[in-house]
Amino acid sequence: MKTELKKLIVFGVIIAFFTSAYAAFLNTIMKQGFLTDHFFANWLGLIPKTYLLLLLFVLITGPVIRALVDKMFRNENRTK
Repeated sequence: MKTELKKLIVFGVIIAFFTSAYAAFLNTIMKQGFLTDHFFANWLGLIPKTYLLLLLFVLITGPVIRALVDKMFRNENRTK
């Protein structure tokens, strides 16, 4: 496996974890309020469920978005 692909996968795994933790945090706040009973337990329990969904999304869309951004800025690099 190429190093660049490994880097992309590791990046996707890490960014999906932080995004899922944040999304679960916001979801828990919206559903039950901040610092209510069992807030942290509910938040931490929701992270793995969210992570599985976001990991697939990030690993699929990440390379597509990266290619799109590279294509968008390819013409800009030629003019300089």
